[in-house]
Amino acid sequence: MKVYLIHHATAFSLEQDPERHLTELGREQADRLGTRFAAAGIDPVRILHSDKQWVRETAERIGAVMGLSDRLAVAGYPIDTGDDVSPFMAEIAAGSGDLMMVGHVDYLRRTAAKLVTGDESVQVISFKPEFGTVFCLENEDDDWIVRFGWRQEHGAG
Repeated sequence: MKVYLIHHATAFSLEQDPERHLTELGREQADRLGTRFAAAGIDPVRILHSDKQWVRETAERIGAVMGLSDRLAVAGYPIDTGDDVSPFMAEIAAGSGDLMMVGHVDYLRRTAAKLVTGDESVQVISFKPEFGTVFCLENEDDDWIVRFGWRQEHGAG
């Protein structure tokens, strides 16, 4: 099983756009991720995201480029900064197939730490330069490993 942890793409600030839609750069970032996922044959059973506009829009663009819009779902539990990662851990443990989670840095970082070390306070990944970055974690013989990370500067190829 693989879990893809995706930091949302670049959005307008609250002052620029109260709804915080993605900027043109953010739309390009999300589309680039979708293109890379599709080219790599990545096929998650679900693409989870928060209800925040910029996170939902990131997930929607990724799903559309991959042809997987029917697999999008708002997580059935809170996934904002500081929220408990236990519900997502339970969903992962249920093992229904590969999952994508589009969300917020702190939640994603703590999820990776919990999977890899069992301690969510340990840093095992770093979302820098942040927006539109993904890490793939894979369960290999009951151990979670970081399989790869893609940052926007890695390009679309």
